[in-house]
Amino acid sequence: MKPVNQSGSKANIRQMMRTGIPKEVMFGEGRVSLVPSACAQLTRAGFDVLLQSGAGSSSGYADVDYADAGVSIVADADALYDAAELIVKVKQPLEQELARLRSHHTVFSYLHLAPQPELARQLCDIGLTAIAFEAYATDGGHPLLAPMSAIAGRLAVLDGANCLLYNGGGRGVLLGGITGSEPGRVVVIGIGVAGAHAVGTAYSLGAEVVAFDLDPARLDALRLVSPGIRAIVSTPPAIAAELRDADLVIGAVMQPGRRAPVVITEAMIETMPAGSVIVDIAIDQGGCVENIHSTSYREPVYMHGGVLHYAVPNMPGGVPRTASQALSSAILPHVYELVDKGIDSSRVNSAVAVRGGQVVDPVLREELGL
Repeated sequence: MKPVNQSGSKANIRQMMRTGIPKEVMFGEGRVSLVPSACAQLTRAGFDVLLQSGAGSSSGYADVDYADAGVSIVADADALYDAAELIVKVKQPLEQELARLRSHHTVFSYLHLAPQPELARQLCDIGLTAIAFEAYATDGGHPLLAPMSAIAGRLAVLDGANCLLYNGGGRGVLLGGITGSEPGRVVVIGIGVAGAHAVGTAYSLGAEVVAFDLDPARLDALRLVSPGIRAIVSTPPAIAAELRDADLVIGAVMQPGRRAPVVITEAMIETMPAGSVIVDIAIDQGGCVENIHSTSYREPVYMHGGVLHYAVPNMPGGVPRTASQALSSAILPHVYELVDKGIDSSRVNSAVAVRGGQVVDPVLREELGL
């Protein structure tokens, strides 16, 4: 760390919290937390930003792009974690990253602790501070979660449509249909950001779309945008009835910072057509499909009960350039605040998930058994 003189100038204060951008290690994860244009804004303001070599390559950004933005390039993950204090990354730390984290670190990333008690324990044991993108809320929603939810909603339809191909084990249905044939039938459960984008994408492809939500006003608003859909207030019997003839089912029921409620049961799945597909966007939060388990981009689907289950927890990682640009734009003002003003003076203070050796949210702490 650079020494700080006694003048306490703003530039020196900013340098006290070096910002590190590591290369993501989750399989299929091509995103980078901050793109070069965002880093340039930070370095011009006097911030000290470090990048692990190659961290931006999967998103189409070379080390030289970051160097031109005033970023210091370090050789490997060990060097980055040793030098940086604020670790700004995309996905939650995995085992090899946890081994590099120390009590003086602050991690700013997606965490999704609700279904991961062991990760929560490990972060507490390290004694660091962890701030969850998904937990930051405003009156307008969850602005750090929304861009990735929008991408996941669109990808759920595109990837689900691909899974329906006969050669991949699907029932051989083209969602939009064609003259002389029936269109595919898509059921979307939960019309938040992800669900709304899923509905819009499926509708634009020409599929028959059924949308479920608990909020009638949200369903009414959706009808205005996509008047051809069927919008139904969620109840278990109503969902069960629609799943019997569904080709593609998208579960988008999420409660940020909490485990997702199960809305699609094993009994419902047993009635679905053979070769139909379920995409669980809520898998990051434990999933909204009963007994579903996470998959990966290496093997994104598995067959259970004659139905293909798609449960990739880092769906936006499949379109890293688009996703990195959107994520970087969303988090940049908060990275600036964290370094410039500190956690307690930042708007993301309410999103602190772990601090002082414990999970901050008492409800979540009880749910995790900590």
